Amino acid sequence: MGQYNLQNINLIERITRRKMVTYQIRILIGLICLFNHLSVHSQRPDPIKISGKVIDSETGEPLEYATLILQSIRNPERVTGGLTDAKGEFIVEALPGQYNIRIEYISYKTYEFKDQNLRESTDLGTIELQIDAEQLEEVEVLGERTTIELRLDKKIYNVGQDLTVRGGSVTDVLDNIPSVTVDVEGNISLRGNESVRILINGKPSALSGINPETLQQLPAETIEKVEVITNPSARYDAEGTGGIINIILKQGKNSGLNGSVNLFAGYPDNYGGALSLNLRRKKFNFFINTTYRYRNAPGNALFEQENFNPDGSTNSFQDEIRDYQRERKGFNNNFGFEIFINPSTSITNSFVYRTS
Repeated sequence: MGQYNLQNINLIERITRRKMVTYQIRILIGLICLFNHLSVHSQRPDPIKISGKVIDSETGEPLEYATLILQSIRNPERVTGGLTDAKGEFIVEALPGQYNIRIEYISYKTYEFKDQNLRESTDLGTIELQIDAEQLEEVEVLGERTTIELRLDKKIYNVGQDLTVRGGSVTDVLDNIPSVTVDVEGNISLRGNESVRILINGKPSALSGINPETLQQLPAETIEKVEVITNPSARYDAEGTGGIINIILKQGKNSGLNGSVNLFAGYPDNYGGALSLNLRRKKFNFFINTTYRYRNAPGNALFEQENFNPDGSTNSFQDEIRDYQRERKGFNNNFGFEIFINPSTSITNSFVYRTS
């Protein structure tokens, strides 16, 4: 019995010692974790505040939305910053360290503080930014006239920059003008009225005769602009109650000999060329426009007509198939001269020769 009690006592002592060791290990682990936590906190410094104000150097007005940039010198990839408010003021938090500081604003020169050792909250004070004005050596402004010019007595349509009529004739130009209509036969009407007078350079011309096909011999490349006069004044004749269309042809204004050559082709058969030459001197100007044009635009039509009696039976009918051959070719030569009397007065005359 005594031996049994002794064994129990020894067992209890061993269990007690194991519990004590386990308890001591837990305490040691807890102390290590506590020391590590305190060490980490002691190594991370509190953030500091960088403040200041940004203004215009000339007017003294605060600059809103100016950008403050803090770039760490030790780690350039670490960048922080902020924006100014309506008063031009800023406050930015950052960790202590060495920084390059930049203040930027659109159209102003960048202001820099390099190698700043910031260990505590710092006020950068008032920062004045200067306007970044660059000196330009030369500015070249290119302008083109608008396609349509509105005047009190007429509308002017400039043709020179219109690519849609390249290779066409004067009727193609007129058909692109609002309120002017050209039918398949070449007849011209203004706002639905065919009583239109056609002028060339402000004067009646052989090209503006009765036959509408005559105008189709004049290529679009020779036209500078078209003036549409819907309410002719007393300076014009009574002819042309529907209005007046004045076609202004190109005339070179550069001194010396100059000119241009244009070739065009299309489908169905449509090809030709235009030669324009101009010789200008101080007192006179000689110009010539020569064109050749060939066009073959075949077509066809189908007509079906049936007439009925009162009882519904067929009285008569007509089935007709038409084939059109619209083959046209022509040679047009327009040459003339202009004599300059004074800067505001000149005498102009032109001659036209054509075959078709």
